[in-house]
Amino acid sequence: YADWQDGGFVIVHDEGDDQRHPSYVKLCQSFQDELARQHREQKSSKSEHHQGGPSRNGETTSELVIVEEDPKLCRNRNDADGSKGGPMWTYASLLSIFGSSFLSYAHLLLTSRAPTGSSASSVVHYSHGCDDLDFIQAFLPPNLISSEAKGDAAYEEDVIGLASDVCALCLPEYDATGECVLFSFSPSFFDGVDPRDDESLEQQTTKSSSQEPRRKLITWLLPHLRSNLKLASELFRESLRNEIDTLWWQESFLEKRDFHVPNEDGAVIFLSEDSVNNDGETFLVPFYVFAERIARSTTTNIEIFVMDGCYKNDICRSYSSFLRDYLWQMFPRATTTSIWVRSSEESDATITLAEMYARMLLCSHLICVTGDMECALAASIKQGGYSSVLFRKSGRVNIEQVFQPNYSKYLLFIPTEHIPTLSFHKTQKKVRIADFIKFAHQSPPDISECSYLRGRVGKWVQDMRYAEAAQYKTPISYYAGKADRQFVPTNDQPYRLPTTYKWVDTLNPGCQTELVSLEGMCAVLQHLGLGRIFFAGDSLTWNHAQSMHKLLGASDDAGDGISLESWVVPFNCKDGYTIQVQAARNDELSDVDEETKCDHGGVCMPWVREYVSNPVPTLLVANTGAHIHDIERFRVTFDSFLETIDKVGRPDDIVYFRTSVPGHRDCMKEGIAPFNNFREYQARETKKWNWNMFVMHNDYVDRTLNNRNALGNGRIHIRVLDVYPITVLRPDGHASSLDCQNQCDRQDDCLHYSLPGPADWWSHLLYSNLLDVLRSKRKREEDGTKNE
Repeated sequence: YADWQDGGFVIVHDEGDDQRHPSYVKLCQSFQDELARQHREQKSSKSEHHQGGPSRNGETTSELVIVEEDPKLCRNRNDADGSKGGPMWTYASLLSIFGSSFLSYAHLLLTSRAPTGSSASSVVHYSHGCDDLDFIQAFLPPNLISSEAKGDAAYEEDVIGLASDVCALCLPEYDATGECVLFSFSPSFFDGVDPRDDESLEQQTTKSSSQEPRRKLITWLLPHLRSNLKLASELFRESLRNEIDTLWWQESFLEKRDFHVPNEDGAVIFLSEDSVNNDGETFLVPFYVFAERIARSTTTNIEIFVMDGCYKNDICRSYSSFLRDYLWQMFPRATTTSIWVRSSEESDATITLAEMYARMLLCSHLICVTGDMECALAASIKQGGYSSVLFRKSGRVNIEQVFQPNYSKYLLFIPTEHIPTLSFHKTQKKVRIADFIKFAHQSPPDISECSYLRGRVGKWVQDMRYAEAAQYKTPISYYAGKADRQFVPTNDQPYRLPTTYKWVDTLNPGCQTELVSLEGMCAVLQHLGLGRIFFAGDSLTWNHAQSMHKLLGASDDAGDGISLESWVVPFNCKDGYTIQVQAARNDELSDVDEETKCDHGGVCMPWVREYVSNPVPTLLVANTGAHIHDIERFRVTFDSFLETIDKVGRPDDIVYFRTSVPGHRDCMKEGIAPFNNFREYQARETKKWNWNMFVMHNDYVDRTLNNRNALGNGRIHIRVLDVYPITVLRPDGHASSLDCQNQCDRQDDCLHYSLPGPADWWSHLLYSNLLDVLRSKRKREEDGTKNE
């Protein structure tokens, strides 16, 4: 403490042993002393005014209260042996630091409204003083509370009132128990359960009565937590980029380990101590649940943070390893890593808690398991195009209520009652590994969830029974059908080799692709209220339309090969129902009024005019990209397409954007067969015609539509038809492949496919995903009926 004497503060008392009190206790004591002093002076002033007594002589006593944070909070918490605490305490430590900052700010507002000529006042200076660079607290700025609303009388009154309520509850409880739950170290901060086994009924009652101020406090702190933790994470990242070279600690900090910079195009999965609950029960969900919530376009890092409680549990540790392998296959362009936070060399890597928080706050996708508050805090801070998911287990703390006033629309809570779960108790000595693997690798019980998983990981298997069903009634008369017309069947080879391969999903075997037929397509379109399939795009989309036309059983030709003219073909279904298949070529999906060349060459027919001319609810399948060799121009083109969709305003339509597929190197050589996996394709990827850029186009489509669909805003939902993973594995069957017997019109077309062939699976995949849409619709209708 210090007093004001002769124009300056002079220290007159050192707390000494009392320094052991937490900072929030000292701040509350000072706040209440100042509040009581002001109340006394106001009462005295009224009394003197009423009695006509003398005014004050102007003498004042000012007190300076310097409060430094307990170093334990800068390292989360010290265990009994003095070692640094684990990540489960970061949440509580941060709340205590921000709570103390709040009390310091409330004290400032309180003293600022003291009457002029007040005989006494106090000034509080609080500093968290954290400098341990292993923890995110060290990257926080000194001043954590924004004073932008200072001067707003109502706002200041609310802050002072909240501080008064908090301290009125906190100090008596601290005197009685040595801990105030409003600033509790317990990770179950909001669950109403005190970790102390000997808690009395009276203490429980006290805790229950503090729930509302506690909730108000966290609601008030959340915006400040958001802004400052995001700032701390960015400071951490910039320091790794060597862009901040004036900080005294940078050199020693960077020497600690080989950090890599947190990337905004990545995902973090948080498997914490809370994944093992207080009863010693390990809580798990199937792997597909994670894959569904990470964007296809994730190409940098997928990191699984394995906390000590999980890592030291054999089942949970094995789970994290299998999960890493699963995601490595689902996202082959990303680096998937399992990280034991702050532990030994047994894991792929170790990580400091500062780095952990920075990655959680800066990644694109953050997934928290079981609604852990540690991860939930980071999830609630994420803004903009970022997404966060929390699986909330029944009976645990309801963090949705805690963060409800402030959490972003991208923050999704999923009750675990809606997904398969598996629990193993710590008393179980043996767990059948086969049962564990079967559970973890299961496909969604509800097949309507398969659209995001289907066609991602699998293999092309030769199947002669499929080959028989794959043949068209009659060959296509034009370019794409030339190989089929040239083919002469034999007993040894009754069908063209590229038509004998069937796609089989191996990683998600419950999500197989169903073959399209006229009967099946008629049924799904009718139940969805659709009467037309409209294809718009370049020559590859034209081939897609030709494939669908033939797979629905047509014996004639549609259009004239890769021509300019759009075409419409009707198909008669059962009970008088009719559907149409229509195609219009427009290489850049430009909205033009008449037939013309695109701005950068190619063909641009008036597809929008054709599309809107028929009011029948429509399934629109669009694509562009093969004629665009600049990523920025593709972004402009795709954004323009989205504007067109919004402008035409057809809410009853279903819209798919098909991903672009590259060609293959040397497709005309002998011995060309399907690749076994994506990495075989990567080894043979070519930059010819900028085909290697197509995946960048697809990534932009994926990210843009994820953000668009998450926001909603009344705009039509646009789905992705992702044919890229299955198609890049097919270097065979191209228009210039050997099955054309060197009689093709071109000898170097390794982009387009002959039909029938691999491109037929675009139609099969579209049909299978439409079935999922129908299943989801029926499920919503059933749930609505049940709710009614």
